[in-house]
Amino acid sequence: MRKHISLALLLLAAASAVARAEPVQIKPGLQRLNANLELPSGKTAADGMVLMVHGTLSWHGQETIAALQKNLKARGIGSLAITLSLGIDDRQGPRRCDVVHDYALAGAKREVGLWLEWLAGQGARTVDLLGFSRGGAQVATFAPELARARRVVLLAPAFATADEQAESYQRAFGHPLAPEIAEARKRPLQQRTVDFLSCKQAPVLNAAFLDGYADMPASLAAKTGHQTLVVVAGKDEIVPNLAAKLPSDVKPVVIDGATHFFLDLYGEEAADAIAAFLKKD
Repeated sequence: MRKHISLALLLLAAASAVARAEPVQIKPGLQRLNANLELPSGKTAADGMVLMVHGTLSWHGQETIAALQKNLKARGIGSLAITLSLGIDDRQGPRRCDVVHDYALAGAKREVGLWLEWLAGQGARTVDLLGFSRGGAQVATFAPELARARRVVLLAPAFATADEQAESYQRAFGHPLAPEIAEARKRPLQQRTVDFLSCKQAPVLNAAFLDGYADMPASLAAKTGHQTLVVVAGKDEIVPNLAAKLPSDVKPVVIDGATHFFLDLYGEEAADAIAAFLKKD
């Protein structure tokens, strides 16, 4: 009998030491929120975690985020990649364009705060914030209000001024942004069908439209209230010339040759830079 108990304990100990990857779901209110947890072998949340925020209308399973989780795990760093609800209960996969867009940055900040609380409940002594693309600009915007966070990583953050938003909109949809902004301001609580973010002719609450095109300048990178690393893709086709737009007191790491999504070996280079920053005393 004792031999069986000892064997069971050994198997349990061995299982706890194996690297873990598992889906996580919480239901703090009416909506279920999803995330993916990655823990290196022999590590727990108490060893420190990175909370990752995805890009525009994306989710935690998007290639850049999923690869970064695996790459950081290989470097001994645990992470929780979350999927912002964006108004959808139990959202799985990219956010659909044909479902009414009625969310805002304040909702993203609230959900990040809820996941920070969940990680604290798992015993995480330190939590670093990482935002990719639009998620990077969003993290930079609300990071000053998240005292629980230790350090901030902005991976190809999609900073954009009002003029840059207008240029991008014209390029993507072939018509100007200004009239759409003016129309949204007239009736902010009304819904209409309009080109929005990466969606062609989507149902959008006007208030959500205004929030989606709020000014998020590169100067935010210097105002996070935390030690901050900005990782720039050298050949970023989504946020071109990002390094030149950053404030002079922000010294980015540039991954030469990388496009916006840091595919393949460029993702490994980005993970090296991020791991070095997070492990720094």
